Amino acid sequence: MSSSSSSAPASSSVSVSTANRFSPNNRATVAKLAFFSVAMIAFPIGTYFLTVDSYFGGNATYAGISAAVVANLVLFAYVGVAVLEDSKDSRSPVNIKKQQ
Repeated sequence: MSSSSSSAPASSSVSVSTANRFSPNNRATVAKLAFFSVAMIAFPIGTYFLTVDSYFGGNATYAGISAAVVANLVLFAYVGVAVLEDSKDSRSPVNIKKQQ
């Protein structure tokens, strides 16, 4: 039996700097994602329990439909915020190119 010597693998040349990972833009994006994640859970469940007895007289079907509508509203709001953020970011390089 021969023992082979193992060498440590070479470190990757691709590295993510900590400045890019924790930039204010990334923090804002993570904060928006966290908000909409909590909203996607809390708002529909809250809507169901608030409407099942007070608005729909115990009819769980209508309360479930209202919770589904609220879940879709949260989803559309997230997509809208993402599109607006993306269009805001895409305008910046164009303005920089025109100034040069």
